Amino acid sequence: MSQSKNSRQVGFQGYHRPIHGEPDSELTDTDRGTPCGEYLRRYWQPVAMSSELSDLPLAVELLGEPLVLFRDLSGNLGLLHRHCSHRGASLEYGIVAEHGLICCYHGWHYAVDGTLIRAGSEPEQSPLCKNIVHGAYPTAERNGIIFAYLGPPEHQPEVPVYDTENLEGVTAVPFSITTPCNWLQVYENTQDPIHVLHLHARSSGVQFGEASGLDQEIEYKTTPVGMINVQSRKVGDRLWVRSTESILPNGNQTGAIFEEAETEKYFQRSAVLRWMVPVNNTVTRTIGWRFFSNELDPRGQADPNQVGKEKIDFIGQTEDERPYAERQRQPGDYEAQVSQRSIAVHALENHGSSDAGVVRIRHLLRKQVRALHNGEGLKHSQPVGATISTYIQDSVMPWPRGVSADETTILRNAGERVSNVVIESGEEPSAERKRQILQACNGIAAGQGF
Repeated sequence: MSQSKNSRQVGFQGYHRPIHGEPDSELTDTDRGTPCGEYLRRYWQPVAMSSELSDLPLAVELLGEPLVLFRDLSGNLGLLHRHCSHRGASLEYGIVAEHGLICCYHGWHYAVDGTLIRAGSEPEQSPLCKNIVHGAYPTAERNGIIFAYLGPPEHQPEVPVYDTENLEGVTAVPFSITTPCNWLQVYENTQDPIHVLHLHARSSGVQFGEASGLDQEIEYKTTPVGMINVQSRKVGDRLWVRSTESILPNGNQTGAIFEEAETEKYFQRSAVLRWMVPVNNTVTRTIGWRFFSNELDPRGQADPNQVGKEKIDFIGQTEDERPYAERQRQPGDYEAQVSQRSIAVHALENHGSSDAGVVRIRHLLRKQVRALHNGEGLKHSQPVGATISTYIQDSVMPWPRGVSADETTILRNAGERVSNVVIESGEEPSAERKRQILQACNGIAAGQGF
């Protein structure tokens, strides 16, 4: 007999509930030759912080490939397949030369582009030097981070530069954090704003700003580079609209970590620009810049000295920062993401309306992965020599005057209007974008359009 609509579900169904399932390999498998792996290889990916390189080669893994990163004595960066093309010895034990890297085992000498300078004890005119090219990838270095392109050389795009990278009065500090789980569950967390209310406020106590724990109205919008979630809150007698950004395929920007919406501000930009890079299918390395300025941190809560290799200046991002019992009592992003299994099983999930952002980011990724797999080209946003406009922002304005609409309606209206201007002004200079956003916010504060 079927249960009636209002009857209570029968409990203690552990035996009948599935506990295993296949991962969503179309999005979670990033090895070479897989649809998502090939998609991610079409973009520049951060490999390491510049500070990680010494006078020795650095063994790294990226997208399931064992590699070695080094800087030769002429200052040129090299990123080579880790195992020597001769007999497979690891080049992490190689000798850094004036130009390139020499394998310790038999002296095979590689240039940074993988061409063979000398095949050890083979005669200088040996055909080996003409016929063998070791695996190598192009690199680029900017503001303390080393990037690499692991895709087909004929499809190599320009190295992207974003409009939040070099803002006046803002200091950028590189960081690198390792998380032992699949890249997607780290990345999609950034489009799950409802978790801020629960994980970072109600479950564990306030971990960031008090204002972040207030109820919010949320909507999601697609942008020219990915998507944003738009969070609108009433904070005292102010209205705060935040846009948190995903830059496809695996970039993210987040606003001021400890924002309390205490003062008016318009088009405040990013506090973090980062990439969630698959080391392999069960390990992720998040590499990026933590941005510091007086505007982003008026209370002086941020600490650049706590940012770097396996550390960042806000709670819940690494395993070793706190004892296990404390992490149980006050879990953070690390605990929530890693505990989803090493690769989350999407087939076992049960989505609600609050999962709209996660559903959307998966859809956007899947659409591009399939397009590339079906032979369609990818559109890269950056024209040669230009910076890429982004859509991260915080705006805080007075609560609208003389409006009879209820709070929910006001928040939704404000979020819609501010985010529309943020997106529509994307190709304008920063000062003009800020002017347009200020104009929109002044109209909202004056009660116009309700």
